[in-house]
Amino acid sequence: MALRMVLLGLMVVAALSDAEPLPKAVADPQYHPRYEHDYQPYPGYHKPSYKPDYPESYPRPAYPSYSAYKPSYGSAYKKDNYYCDPRTPPQCANSSSIYCLSDYEYPLEEIEYAIEYDPLILKKYAEVAIQSADNLVDGVTASEENKFDYSSYNGQPYDQSNWIGGEGYICPSDVLYARPVRAVNVEGEWRVIVQNVASYTQTQRVETCLVPGASCRTLAPCYRSSCVQKYVYHRMLSFDPCNSQRGLFIDIYKLPSACSCRIPSKSD
Repeated sequence: MALRMVLLGLMVVAALSDAEPLPKAVADPQYHPRYEHDYQPYPGYHKPSYKPDYPESYPRPAYPSYSAYKPSYGSAYKKDNYYCDPRTPPQCANSSSIYCLSDYEYPLEEIEYAIEYDPLILKKYAEVAIQSADNLVDGVTASEENKFDYSSYNGQPYDQSNWIGGEGYICPSDVLYARPVRAVNVEGEWRVIVQNVASYTQTQRVETCLVPGASCRTLAPCYRSSCVQKYVYHRMLSFDPCNSQRGLFIDIYKLPSACSCRIPSKSD
């Protein structure tokens, strides 16, 4: 019995020593992750193919806020407190002026800044730079109009000056193809006009009676004629230096346009 137990033990040991090693466990393919990234560390990291929702660059704002804004006028007249009062005539005007052709206080830098950041500037702006009698007065050339001389006229119907003199308008007038830099708008407020800035100009034909209310030339006194001033409304690109965030805007101005002869009715 003991011998059998010994032989049985030897057989078990031999069987165990001759057994082949078990294969390594292999994961089931169905458990492999579907996403196999190809991540590469820097510097070979590739740029993602997707595009972000936000733009790569932003357009320049139409009129950005400029906290460091400084008006061009100096402290010498800023303290007078008239510059930002639209009802007070500027230094370039006298008590009877309604426009200025030059202005040493003109806010040039501020207007240049406003033009640069205004995307609608070309829609607001319109100009005919070359104007003269050749294209604005029928039957009169520019050279002829420039030669009109009213130096001998004094407006008195019974005076000899009413009958002498060369060619010209029946009501003597001063014609000017002007580019005003400031003017009074229809509300009676002074405004800065965009003029000679970054090639932008605004030309207007201004015709002012030399002697308003005077008798018309070459007419007999019995007609009781008189020269009357006519006006026309002009829309011009404007700027308010005391309110820079308003930007460039269109304002309306009333400027002299013609000097006409009026003959009253017999009942007048």
